[in-house]
Amino acid sequence: MKTLIPLCLLVVATAAGSASAQTAPDTAAAAGSDCIALAPDHQVVRRSAAESILLQNGSDHYLVRFARSCSSAATSRKVEFVTPDHQGQLCGAGGSKLRTDSQSCEVTAVQPITAEVFTRRAR
Repeated sequence: MKTLIPLCLLVVATAAGSASAQTAPDTAAAAGSDCIALAPDHQVVRRSAAESILLQNGSDHYLVRFARSCSSAATSRKVEFVTPDHQGQLCGAGGSKLRTDSQSCEVTAVQPITAEVFTRRAR
């Protein structure tokens, strides 16, 4: 009976290791993908927008950071995200730009945030 317990533990450990090995590439792919599909009704909050803006995309919330100051984001009549070869998506790491009336601002990160943080920062 003593040999059955370690054998059972080995089977459970092997199964758990196998399951995590199968999900690890999916998790890594999701983490490595720094793009999100923009909903047609996404909303941008541009309050104090020189270094970052807030984005509500459906029920998800994000902090979008810029490489350099994007002073026109707060005052521009219109802003839009432009992502070459990935229309309708927003990508970090320089993949997208925020186009304003007078500037094109490189997006460096698209960071998920909670609805509470979004609301607090939007005030």
